[in-house]
Amino acid sequence: MKTEIVNSANIAEFIKYCKEHAAEHDESNIPGADYEPRSDEPAFLLKADNGEVIGAASIMLHKEYVDAGKARFRIFHSSACEIDNYKFLLEEIEKNSGIVEYIYCYITEEKSETRSIWEKLGFSVWRYSWVLERNIGAFNPPVFPEGFEIRTMRDGIDEQAWCDIINEAFANMLGHTHLTPEKMGGWKKEECYIPGGMKMLWDTRANRPVGTIAMIKEKENGEDIIFIEAISLLNAYQGKGLGKNLLRYGLEFAQEYGVNKVLLSVNAENSGAAELYFKEGFTKAEVYLCYHKKTNNT
Repeated sequence: MKTEIVNSANIAEFIKYCKEHAAEHDESNIPGADYEPRSDEPAFLLKADNGEVIGAASIMLHKEYVDAGKARFRIFHSSACEIDNYKFLLEEIEKNSGIVEYIYCYITEEKSETRSIWEKLGFSVWRYSWVLERNIGAFNPPVFPEGFEIRTMRDGIDEQAWCDIINEAFANMLGHTHLTPEKMGGWKKEECYIPGGMKMLWDTRANRPVGTIAMIKEKENGEDIIFIEAISLLNAYQGKGLGKNLLRYGLEFAQEYGVNKVLLSVNAENSGAAELYFKEGFTKAEVYLCYHKKTNNT
Protein backbone atom coordinates (compact mmCIF):
# COMPACT_ATOMS: atom_id res chain seq x y z
CA MET A 1 0.00 0.00 0.00
CA LYS A 2 1.28 3.47 -0.89
CA THR A 3 0.14 7.05 -1.31
CA GLU A 4 0.59 9.21 -4.40
CA ILE A 5 0.25 12.96 -4.63
CA VAL A 6 -2.39 13.89 -7.19
CA ASN A 7 -0.86 15.41 -10.30
CA SER A 8 -1.51 15.67 -14.02
CA ALA A 9 -0.56 12.01 -14.49
CA ASN A 10 -3.16 10.56 -12.12
CA ILE A 11 -5.79 13.31 -11.91
CA ALA A 12 -8.26 11.18 -13.89
CA GLU A 13 -8.00 8.44 -11.26
CA PHE A 14 -8.62 10.97 -8.51
CA ILE A 15 -11.69 12.45 -10.22
CA LYS A 16 -13.09 8.97 -10.92
CA TYR A 17 -12.64 7.88 -7.31
CA CYS A 18 -14.25 11.07 -5.99
CA LYS A 19 -17.20 10.67 -8.35
CA GLU A 20 -17.75 7.10 -7.16
CA HIS A 21 -17.20 7.55 -3.43
CA ALA A 22 -17.10 11.15 -2.16
CA ALA A 23 -20.87 11.47 -1.72
CA GLU A 24 -20.82 8.55 0.72
CA HIS A 25 -19.49 11.05 3.27
CA ASP A 26 -20.04 14.57 1.96
CA GLU A 27 -21.25 15.64 -1.46
CA SER A 28 -20.62 19.35 -0.99
CA ASN A 29 -17.31 19.72 -2.83
CA ILE A 30 -16.94 16.78 -5.21
CA PRO A 31 -14.39 17.61 -7.96
CA GLY A 32 -15.92 17.85 -11.41
CA ALA A 33 -14.60 16.52 -14.71
CA ASP A 34 -12.63 19.73 -15.31
CA TYR A 35 -10.90 19.67 -11.92
CA GLU A 36 -7.14 20.26 -12.01
CA PRO A 37 -4.42 19.88 -9.34
CA ARG A 38 -4.01 23.02 -7.25
CA SER A 39 -1.25 24.19 -4.95
CA ASP A 40 -3.82 25.22 -2.34
CA GLU A 41 -5.55 21.83 -2.44
CA PRO A 42 -3.05 19.08 -1.59
CA ALA A 43 -4.60 15.79 -2.68
CA PHE A 44 -3.50 12.18 -2.42
CA LEU A 45 -4.49 8.76 -3.69
CA LEU A 46 -4.09 5.58 -1.70
CA LYS A 47 -3.20 2.57 -3.82
CA ALA A 48 -3.01 -1.13 -3.08
CA ASP A 49 0.07 -3.11 -4.10
CA ASN A 50 -1.67 -4.07 -7.36
CA GLY A 51 -2.17 -0.39 -8.26
CA GLU A 52 -5.90 -0.29 -7.45
CA VAL A 53 -7.07 3.02 -5.98
CA ILE A 54 -8.52 2.29 -2.54
CA GLY A 55 -8.67 5.77 -1.04
CA ALA A 56 -8.33 9.50 -1.56
CA ALA A 57 -7.91 12.61 0.54
CA SER A 58 -7.82 16.30 -0.31
CA ILE A 59 -8.02 19.46 1.78
CA MET A 60 -8.87 23.00 0.75
CA LEU A 61 -6.34 25.57 1.89
CA HIS A 62 -8.13 28.48 0.25
CA LYS A 63 -7.58 31.90 1.80
CA GLU A 64 -10.95 32.03 3.56
CA TYR A 65 -10.19 28.74 5.32
CA VAL A 66 -6.59 29.58 6.20
CA ASP A 67 -7.63 32.99 7.56
CA ALA A 68 -9.95 31.12 9.93
CA GLY A 69 -7.16 28.72 10.93
CA LYS A 70 -8.91 25.72 9.37
CA ALA A 71 -8.76 23.51 6.30
CA ARG A 72 -11.76 21.58 4.99
CA PHE A 73 -11.57 18.18 3.35
CA ARG A 74 -12.94 17.77 -0.16
CA ILE A 75 -12.72 14.05 0.40
CA PHE A 76 -11.38 11.78 3.14
CA HIS A 77 -12.41 8.27 2.17
CA SER A 78 -11.20 4.71 1.80
CA SER A 79 -13.23 2.04 0.02
CA ALA A 80 -11.70 -0.47 2.42
CA CYS A 81 -12.90 0.93 5.74
CA GLU A 82 -9.76 0.15 7.73
CA ILE A 83 -7.89 2.34 10.17
CA ASP A 84 -4.49 1.87 8.49
CA ASN A 85 -5.86 3.19 5.20
CA TYR A 86 -7.17 6.36 6.82
CA LYS A 87 -3.97 6.70 8.83
CA PHE A 88 -1.85 6.65 5.64
CA LEU A 89 -3.99 9.38 4.08
CA LEU A 90 -4.13 11.47 7.24
CA GLU A 91 -0.34 11.46 7.59
CA GLU A 92 0.03 12.93 4.10
CA ILE A 93 -2.67 15.52 4.71
CA GLU A 94 -1.15 16.67 7.99
CA LYS A 95 2.30 17.00 6.42
CA ASN A 96 0.80 19.27 3.78
CA SER A 97 -1.75 21.27 5.76
CA GLY A 98 0.40 24.37 6.18
CA ILE A 99 -0.08 26.36 9.38
CA VAL A 100 -3.81 25.80 9.93
CA GLU A 101 -4.81 24.83 13.43
CA TYR A 102 -7.62 22.44 12.52
CA ILE A 103 -8.65 20.18 9.68
CA TYR A 104 -12.29 19.20 9.41
CA CYS A 105 -14.68 17.03 7.43
CA TYR A 106 -18.33 16.01 7.32
CA ILE A 107 -19.96 12.61 7.47
CA THR A 108 -23.51 11.34 7.82
CA GLU A 109 -24.63 10.05 11.19
CA GLU A 110 -25.20 6.48 10.04
CA LYS A 111 -21.56 5.94 8.98
CA SER A 112 -20.71 4.64 12.44
CA GLU A 113 -17.82 2.41 11.34
CA THR A 114 -15.96 5.22 9.59
CA ARG A 115 -16.74 7.64 12.42
CA SER A 116 -15.21 5.20 14.91
CA ILE A 117 -12.01 5.09 12.84
CA TRP A 118 -11.84 8.88 12.64
CA GLU A 119 -12.27 9.13 16.40
CA LYS A 120 -9.41 6.68 16.96
CA LEU A 121 -7.27 8.93 14.75
CA GLY A 122 -7.94 11.95 16.96
CA PHE A 123 -11.01 13.52 15.35
CA SER A 124 -13.90 14.69 17.53
CA VAL A 125 -17.37 16.07 16.79
CA TRP A 126 -17.30 19.85 16.42
CA ARG A 127 -20.88 20.53 15.37
CA TYR A 128 -23.98 19.10 13.71
CA SER A 129 -26.00 20.13 10.70
CA TRP A 130 -29.28 18.84 9.35
CA VAL A 131 -30.52 18.36 5.82
CA LEU A 132 -34.23 19.10 5.81
CA GLU A 133 -36.76 18.16 3.14
CA ARG A 134 -40.25 19.15 2.11
CA ASN A 135 -42.55 18.06 -0.66
CA ILE A 136 -43.83 21.14 -2.44
CA GLY A 137 -47.50 20.48 -1.73
CA ALA A 138 -49.43 23.44 -0.39
CA PHE A 139 -47.64 26.41 1.16
CA ASN A 140 -48.38 29.98 2.07
CA PRO A 141 -47.24 32.34 -0.69
CA PRO A 142 -44.60 34.98 0.09
CA VAL A 143 -45.99 38.38 1.02
CA PHE A 144 -43.31 40.99 1.62
CA PRO A 145 -44.12 44.27 3.39
CA GLU A 146 -44.48 47.41 1.32
CA GLY A 147 -41.06 48.71 0.32
CA PHE A 148 -39.46 45.29 -0.14
CA GLU A 149 -39.08 43.33 -3.36
CA ILE A 150 -37.14 40.36 -4.75
CA ARG A 151 -34.69 41.02 -7.57
CA THR A 152 -32.32 38.73 -9.43
CA MET A 153 -28.67 39.22 -8.47
CA ARG A 154 -26.91 41.17 -11.20
CA ASP A 155 -23.66 39.60 -12.42
CA GLY A 156 -20.71 41.90 -12.07
CA ILE A 157 -22.64 44.36 -9.90
CA ASP A 158 -24.13 42.74 -6.81
CA GLU A 159 -21.47 40.22 -5.75
CA GLN A 160 -19.91 42.38 -3.05
CA ALA A 161 -23.30 43.24 -1.57
CA TRP A 162 -24.19 39.52 -1.59
CA CYS A 163 -20.99 38.71 0.30
CA ASP A 164 -21.51 41.53 2.80
CA ILE A 165 -24.99 40.28 3.68
CA ILE A 166 -23.87 36.66 4.05
CA ASN A 167 -20.81 37.58 6.12
CA GLU A 168 -22.83 39.77 8.50
CA ALA A 169 -25.70 37.32 8.89
CA PHE A 170 -23.48 34.29 9.56
CA ALA A 171 -20.58 36.00 11.34
CA ASN A 172 -21.20 34.13 14.60
CA MET A 173 -22.10 30.76 13.09
CA LEU A 174 -19.69 27.89 13.65
CA GLY A 175 -17.92 26.94 10.44
CA HIS A 176 -18.62 30.17 8.56
CA THR A 177 -15.73 31.26 6.34
CA HIS A 178 -15.49 34.74 4.91
CA LEU A 179 -17.17 34.90 1.51
CA THR A 180 -15.62 36.97 -1.27
CA PRO A 181 -16.68 37.81 -4.83
CA GLU A 182 -13.67 35.83 -6.05
CA LYS A 183 -15.01 32.69 -4.41
CA MET A 184 -18.38 33.26 -6.07
CA GLY A 185 -16.75 33.39 -9.49
CA GLY A 186 -16.82 29.65 -10.06
CA TRP A 187 -20.40 29.04 -8.98
CA LYS A 188 -21.89 29.62 -12.43
CA LYS A 189 -19.68 26.87 -13.83
CA GLU A 190 -21.12 24.24 -11.51
CA GLU A 191 -23.68 21.78 -12.83
CA CYS A 192 -26.11 22.68 -10.06
CA TYR A 193 -26.24 26.37 -10.99
CA ILE A 194 -29.59 27.76 -12.19
CA PRO A 195 -29.41 30.97 -14.25
CA GLY A 196 -31.43 33.53 -12.34
CA GLY A 197 -31.50 31.34 -9.24
CA MET A 198 -29.63 33.81 -7.03
CA LYS A 199 -32.04 36.41 -5.64
CA MET A 200 -31.69 39.43 -3.39
CA LEU A 201 -34.28 41.12 -1.20
CA TRP A 202 -34.20 44.88 -1.70
CA ASP A 203 -35.32 47.60 0.67
CA THR A 204 -36.55 49.98 -2.02
CA ARG A 205 -36.87 52.86 0.42
CA ALA A 206 -33.18 52.69 1.25
CA ASN A 207 -32.35 51.53 -2.29
CA ARG A 208 -30.15 48.66 -1.18
CA PRO A 209 -30.18 44.86 -0.99
CA VAL A 210 -30.69 43.52 2.53
CA GLY A 211 -31.23 39.78 2.06
CA THR A 212 -30.27 36.80 -0.08
CA ILE A 213 -31.60 33.43 -1.19
CA ALA A 214 -30.27 30.98 -3.77
CA MET A 215 -31.83 28.00 -5.49
CA ILE A 216 -29.74 25.28 -7.11
CA LYS A 217 -30.75 22.04 -8.82
CA GLU A 218 -29.82 18.53 -7.77
CA LYS A 219 -30.82 14.97 -8.61
CA GLU A 220 -32.42 12.50 -6.24
CA ASN A 221 -33.29 9.03 -7.53
CA GLY A 222 -33.13 10.39 -11.05
CA GLU A 223 -35.56 13.25 -10.40
CA ASP A 224 -34.80 16.96 -10.27
CA ILE A 225 -35.10 18.65 -6.89
CA ILE A 226 -34.31 22.17 -5.70
CA PHE A 227 -31.86 22.89 -2.89
CA ILE A 228 -32.49 26.23 -1.17
CA GLU A 229 -29.44 27.88 0.35
CA ALA A 230 -27.98 31.22 1.45
CA ILE A 231 -31.13 32.50 3.17
CA SER A 232 -29.76 35.54 4.99
CA LEU A 233 -30.65 39.03 6.14
CA LEU A 234 -28.67 41.96 7.44
CA ASN A 235 -28.91 42.06 11.23
CA ALA A 236 -31.12 45.16 11.26
CA TYR A 237 -33.71 43.38 9.11
CA GLN A 238 -33.97 40.19 11.13
CA GLY A 239 -36.97 39.40 13.32
CA LYS A 240 -39.43 41.13 10.98
CA GLY A 241 -40.85 38.10 9.16
CA LEU A 242 -38.68 38.67 6.10
CA GLY A 243 -36.81 35.37 6.47
CA LYS A 244 -40.09 33.45 6.52
CA ASN A 245 -41.13 35.08 3.28
CA LEU A 246 -37.73 34.46 1.69
CA LEU A 247 -38.22 30.76 2.45
CA ARG A 248 -41.72 30.85 0.96
CA TYR A 249 -40.30 32.56 -2.10
CA GLY A 250 -37.88 29.64 -2.45
CA LEU A 251 -40.79 27.20 -2.36
CA GLU A 252 -42.63 29.25 -4.96
CA PHE A 253 -39.54 29.30 -7.19
CA ALA A 254 -39.22 25.52 -6.88
CA GLN A 255 -42.89 25.01 -7.72
CA GLU A 256 -42.58 27.17 -10.84
CA TYR A 257 -39.39 25.31 -11.77
CA GLY A 258 -41.46 22.14 -11.86
CA VAL A 259 -39.99 20.02 -9.07
CA ASN A 260 -41.85 18.15 -6.38
CA LYS A 261 -39.30 18.32 -3.57
CA VAL A 262 -37.10 20.89 -1.85
CA LEU A 263 -34.08 20.43 0.41
CA LEU A 264 -32.09 22.81 2.57
CA SER A 265 -29.47 22.53 5.29
CA VAL A 266 -29.18 24.26 8.65
CA ASN A 267 -26.65 24.23 11.47
CA ALA A 268 -28.12 22.57 14.52
CA GLU A 269 -27.06 25.52 16.71
CA ASN A 270 -29.08 27.89 14.50
CA SER A 271 -32.21 27.10 16.47
CA GLY A 272 -34.21 30.09 15.26
CA ALA A 273 -33.83 29.16 11.60
CA ALA A 274 -34.46 25.47 12.31
CA GLU A 275 -37.66 26.29 14.18
CA LEU A 276 -38.87 28.38 11.23
CA TYR A 277 -38.17 25.58 8.75
CA PHE A 278 -40.03 23.02 10.84
CA LYS A 279 -43.02 25.35 11.15
CA GLU A 280 -43.02 25.73 7.37
CA GLY A 281 -43.34 21.97 6.87
CA PHE A 282 -39.74 20.76 6.61
CA THR A 283 -38.62 17.53 8.29
CA LYS A 284 -35.20 16.02 8.95
CA ALA A 285 -33.82 13.93 6.10
CA GLU A 286 -30.20 13.48 7.21
CA VAL A 287 -27.93 14.41 10.08
CA TYR A 288 -24.36 15.42 9.27
CA LEU A 289 -21.59 15.48 11.86
CA CYS A 290 -18.64 17.80 11.41
CA TYR A 291 -15.48 16.21 12.76
CA HIS A 292 -12.33 18.20 13.35
CA LYS A 293 -8.80 17.49 14.48
CA LYS A 294 -6.09 19.75 15.82
CA THR A 295 -3.00 19.58 13.63
CA ASN A 296 0.58 19.28 14.82
CA ASN A 297 1.62 22.33 12.79
CA THR A 298 0.86 25.18 15.18
